[in-house]
Formats: sequence, structure tokens, C-alpha cells
Amino acid sequence: MIPLSALFLNLYLFIYVIALKGRHKVVNFYLLYSADLSLWIISVILYWSFLPKDWIIWIMRVTSISWLLSGTLFLEFVFVYLSKNPNILLYLFRGFSIAIFPIALTTDWIVAGVERKYWGDIISPGIFYVTSLNLLIIAPAIYSVFLLFVESRGKASALRKQCFLLSLGTLLSSLLGYLTTILPRILLDGNLSFPPLSGSASVIQSVCIFIAIAKYGFLEIRLERIALQLYSKLREGVILLSQNGDLLYWNESGREMLGFSANSPPPEKLDLSFYLEGFPIKPFARMDFRSKSPASSTQVGLADVTLPPSQARFLEVSCSEIPLSGRDKGHVFILREVTDKKEASEKISLLYSRVVKDLDIAREVQNTITTQKFPESDQYKVYSYFRPYDRVGGDVLNCTETQDGSIEVLFADVSGHGISSAMVAAMASIAFNVVSRRGSPPKEGLLFTNDLLTSVVTQHFISAVYLKYDPKDRILEYSYAGHHPGLLLRNGETQEIPGKGGVLLAVGTPILEEYKITLRPGDRVLFYSDGLFEVRGSKGIPMGNATLIEAVRKLSFQDSENLIRSLVSYSESFGDGVMTDDLTLFCLEIKG
Repeated sequence: MIPLSALFLNLYLFIYVIALKGRHKVVNFYLLYSADLSLWIISVILYWSFLPKDWIIWIMRVTSISWLLSGTLFLEFVFVYLSKNPNILLYLFRGFSIAIFPIALTTDWIVAGVERKYWGDIISPGIFYVTSLNLLIIAPAIYSVFLLFVESRGKASALRKQCFLLSLGTLLSSLLGYLTTILPRILLDGNLSFPPLSGSASVIQSVCIFIAIAKYGFLEIRLERIALQLYSKLREGVILLSQNGDLLYWNESGREMLGFSANSPPPEKLDLSFYLEGFPIKPFARMDFRSKSPASSTQVGLADVTLPPSQARFLEVSCSEIPLSGRDKGHVFILREVTDKKEASEKISLLYSRVVKDLDIAREVQNTITTQKFPESDQYKVYSYFRPYDRVGGDVLNCTETQDGSIEVLFADVSGHGISSAMVAAMASIAFNVVSRRGSPPKEGLLFTNDLLTSVVTQHFISAVYLKYDPKDRILEYSYAGHHPGLLLRNGETQEIPGKGGVLLAVGTPILEEYKITLRPGDRVLFYSDGLFEVRGSKGIPMGNATLIEAVRKLSFQDSENLIRSLVSYSESFGDGVMTDDLTLFCLEIKG
């Protein structure tokens, strides 16, 4: 009854494991060992069936292969489970198992004969029977338990539990088999007064292996071993968790990143939300987290966490789902230290926000020194457009009205753009305010500005035009300082306003000239910065000043306000909306 029950149980476990999806090498070796165990139990059932003695002696010798191989097959299973390479002891056990079977089959050294008892037939032991049992069943079992104990030390909780189950099953089955089969033969000169249970007892070992497979699952790949080899010395942390949060594996980096000391035992379960702020419940691909200090965590075992409470630490965590045995799945987490990157990013963001704030302040300052509201008169009208390339720019448009009713205008373009150009533009505007109060002619105003700034500004130059218009006589005085000519729109025609001069803040004192023209009612004087015609088309070819002048000729029928808007739109459309410099336009329209 006992062997039959053991056979049914072992076959049930065998069939159940075969039905599992995703079998791998460890499970396959278990199935091989379980098949051999079933053969051993079947042989015991035959022994106890009271068959003819002539049959039984050959059945015992032929089926001796099952128990001669059982110890070695289980040791093979342990080697595969622990991902160990075969050693000399395993080779010796293999050799002894194969070599002793022909001896058992052809001589009476192992199976000497048959003894019939009240429960059935038993082997009459030969001179090497007990020795072969000790060598091929007990010795491999003891060695297997030793390997499991050594390999499980310091490993994750699930692996330790698997090793414990395998060791427990091996010890129980070996002890029961030794007490009922080997020890009585030693003490009673080979006579047994009760049935030997060595074959049936091995089912205990099979049950423990089955529990290890069904409950904890052997990894589809021996990831624990592979991870030790591949990730143990890497800076990245590697953590493998089951679906239930069981800690299957972590490397030294992962343990240290979570704040555990080197000597602290790994927890059986690991909930990363106790160690990482805002850790999500739902799966994710990659996220950054701030590690928690011990004081802010409540999970049991955090006394071993050594992360200082004052230390702000950031980790980039990548998560991937991986299959385990059967239908079970787990998650592998890759942790990377990104504290320096995070701190640098925060510093850059802080610096950028400060720069943006400073730029906004600088823009407000530039708006105050850039003329927004022009003098009003029934003899002329001023139109303008000002748009810096960035928050601040290097174009200057400043207009002031003198006591005699004249207006003075500084239209300038500082080389480059951005903060430094805006600072130079602000200084040029301040210099213009000083000059305009002195009532100096345009040429002297430009030279004064050059002398005032030349010792301060060394990395920029200024192209400018200084205008002075007397509405009483309709006389426009002007002086160029490296600026392209303005345009005079008169009676539907467009022509350049002549003149030339050297740029300001270049080497030495610029050579400047002073010019004068008389305007008529209906005339319009147009000045613009080079950002209006330096835009590039789709093929990278710049528009050029000549193309812009031609566009002014075609659009000159429009009133001044619409003309300025049309020119800006034309420039933007030519450059596909991409502007590369500040835009400033100034138009003086003479009334009748």
C-alpha cells in the first residue's frame, strides 16, 4: 500500500510539472530524477507482488539501475540548480553508478539472491550491497545538502527557501531510508523484520522539490547566477522581485543605493515605495526618484538602512517585466545614481530662471530707454517697429524733442545680440540723451558717443545714423556711422538717402561726414536695421538690401503704418518665419 501511494503521488507531481509552461533545464533534471524514482517504486511494487523467485532475481538485478542512479541524478539536479560546473566528485559518482550496474546485473556481489518475507520479496544482499547504497545514495545526498547550504548563505530570501526545502527533503528521505534499509542490515546481519522504505521515502524529496518549483519557481534563466557574474561589480543596481514582492536577487550596488549596510541581511520582501519617494504602484519604463531617509520609512528592518537623513540622493529606475517559471512573472529594476546629474540640472534650471528674470528686468530697462512714445506734431508723424531677437537686443531707437521744436533721433545697431549687445545699446542711448541736451550737430553727437564708450566697450562696434529734423524749415541733418543708407519715399519713387561714415568703437576715431536735405510735404524717411534683410531663404541665400529696397518700391503706395507691417511680414515670409537678428524700423512722415 505504501509503495503504491508513493507511486501515485510521484506520478501526479511528475505530470503536473510536465504540464507547466516555460520549463527549463532545472525542471527537466527534476523530471529525469522523478522518472527514475518512479521506476524504483515500481520495482519495489514488483518485489512485494510474490512473483516467482526465478523472475524476481532478474527483476531485482535489472531494476537495480533505478536506485543505483537515484543519488547521482539528484546530485546532477543540484549542480544544475546552483549553476555549478561539474567537478571531480560528480564525475566519480557518475562513473561508479555506471560501473556498478553491470556488476549487479552479472554477479551476486550486489544482489546475491531473494528472501521472501510476509510483505513480499527483498534483496538478499551481496558483499558490496551496503557499500553501494552508502556510496551511491547516502553519499550524494550528504554532498548535495552541503552544496545547498554553502550556496544559499547570503542569498535572497526566495533562493534560501528553495535550498532549505531541497535540503529538508533530502535529509528526511535519506534518514528514513537509512533507518529502514541500511542500518538494520548492518545491525541484524542482513535480516529485515519490517519492510524497507528507502524507495518510498524518496518521494519526500520529490515533494519538497515540487513545492520549491510550484511556490517559489525556479527562474527561467538562472538569473541569480548570471546577475552575480554580470552585475556584481557594476555601478548600476540590479534588483529582481517576484510578483508578490519577494526579493529574488540584488547586487551590492542595489543594496547600497537603497541604504542597506553591507552586513545587513536581505529582507524577504522588498517594497521600493518605502525607499523611493513617489514610487508608483503601476508598472513603468523609466523614472527618477528621490531616495527616502530612514526616518521617513516605516518598513520593518529599516534599522539596517545607513543613508544619512540629510543626504539628498536621486536614482533613475528602469523597470522590465520578465517571465519566471510557469505563468509567474517578476520585475527586474535597474538603479542608476543620478544625484550629480539631478543637482546639476537643478542648478542649471535655477541659473536659467535667474538669467530669464534678469533678462526680463533688462528688457524693461531697455523699453524705458527705447522711445515708445514719439513727439506729436501737425507738421510730421513718426512710426516705428521694435522687436529684439531675444528678450533683449542690440538695436537702438531713441528720439527726443528739443526746445526749438526740432527732433533728434539716434538709430543704431550694436554688433551681435543678447545681453552684452543690449548693455552697449543702453549705454549708447544714455550717451544720446546727454548729446541731445547739448544741442550738438549729428556728426559731433556720434563722435561724442564714440569717445565716451570707446574705453568701456571693447568687444562690440556700433553702426548708426544720427538724425536732426527741423520742422520749421523741413531740413533733415544727418550723419552716418557705418550704417546702410536710409530710404526717401517721394511721389511714388524710392531712393537712397546718400551718405557714408565709419562705424563707431572701431580702431581709432571714425571718419564721419554731415549731410543735409530738404524734405517736402508727403515725403517719408525710412530707416531699418540689417535684421530686416539678412534673413535667409529656403536655399540659404540671404535676401539682401537690394531685394528689400525693391519690395519697398512695390509697397510704397501703402500708408506708413501698413508699409511697416508689410515689410516685416515680407521679411518673415522670405525667411520662413526664422529671424536671426533684431528688427527695428523708423519712419518719419512729413505733413503738409
